[in-house]
Amino acid sequence: MFKNYLITAYKVLLRRKFFSFVNLFGIALTLAVLTVVVALLDSYLFPSSAEKNSGRFLEVSRLMLESEDRDSSWSSSPGYRFMQDYVRPMQTPTLISVYNEGSSANSFVDGQKYELTMKRTDGNYWKILQFDFIEGNALTDEDDELGPYVAVINQSTRRKLFNDQSALGKDLTVNGQTFEVVGVVRDESEISRHAFADVWVPVSTNPSTSYQQQMMDGFIALLMAESSDQLDAIRAEYRERIDDFEYDDPEQFAYAIGGADSKLDALAREVTNNWKHYDSGAGTFVTIVLVGMFLFMLLPTINMVNLNTSRILERASEIGVRKAFGASSATLVWQFIVENLVLTLVGGLLGFVLAYLLLDLVVASDLIKYADLHMNGRVFLASLLLIGFFGVLSGAYPAWRMSRMQPVAALKGA
Repeated sequence: MFKNYLITAYKVLLRRKFFSFVNLFGIALTLAVLTVVVALLDSYLFPSSAEKNSGRFLEVSRLMLESEDRDSSWSSSPGYRFMQDYVRPMQTPTLISVYNEGSSANSFVDGQKYELTMKRTDGNYWKILQFDFIEGNALTDEDDELGPYVAVINQSTRRKLFNDQSALGKDLTVNGQTFEVVGVVRDESEISRHAFADVWVPVSTNPSTSYQQQMMDGFIALLMAESSDQLDAIRAEYRERIDDFEYDDPEQFAYAIGGADSKLDALAREVTNNWKHYDSGAGTFVTIVLVGMFLFMLLPTINMVNLNTSRILERASEIGVRKAFGASSATLVWQFIVENLVLTLVGGLLGFVLAYLLLDLVVASDLIKYADLHMNGRVFLASLLLIGFFGVLSGAYPAWRMSRMQPVAALKGA
């Protein structure tokens, strides 16, 4: 029976080629765009490179200070002093790293200017993030404490500045400071916001020590847990500490609000601009994404419903004959849904090919620096679910309408 449904679906697909082309094009384009979105989210939320342990660490990347009357506020990344006073003393995390946000830096080689992204880190940064070293070693706590001018660079920087030759022991001048290269790592995608950079140097090499007194601006902390089960305890301890926050001028700011966030929490805060609550609004963000994907699928779904309804009316006589010979409404509905799923599956396969090309285009365009976007099991499964949902959604109403046709009316073509 199912084999007959597939044969019928194939013949229906070829019956009106233009309508089939319109259907396939709409399905392929819609699913290709959604697959690219899913691949981007997957790359951020489930990284496979340096941030592959992201399920075991939280980040402190945003803080809001408010006055006693809640009339004035200041929102930014925390400062080094805040990290030293309120984050580093935490007991629950296994490891705590405090690093400087990436900043633009310039290097000149043979008169040519190279624009780089530089981060200043401590030793724990290299223990929490699992970089793939091509040569040399990571920065250490001793490097941060003693302040030697040493640096780790990525593979692309080695290629640009050192002709892809060994860079170990060579000098690198960035923003007027000269560092000895002690390590080279593979490129990390810009999507991996913690790991992404071109050059890493110790925090203590900052040209000025004024950063040590800043309560706000410039730093991010990573809080590593022994296991994911400890993350809630880390969140609770962090909140307890900032509940006791004291600003230099209590009349200016009296409260500190923020969270120790997972990657999903941090993304939700960025997208929804939710800085005034301890709760990140991740549930709201996920709802927005799902509703957005549904609305994006809605227009091509409506087009498919209209086209499918037209196809049903053209097959009214066939439906009437089958009903007259005892075919139940459920059998006819199942047949039509299978036909529509076959059509959607064909469009989905074309969508996979188009999505693959789009991902390659994004990587080649350098729109996202060092992007490493590709299909994997999670993306493939999510795309299959989208195909199934799309097929059922666009076939449900026409199938229901077909099932209500009376045999006599169907045989008359009504």
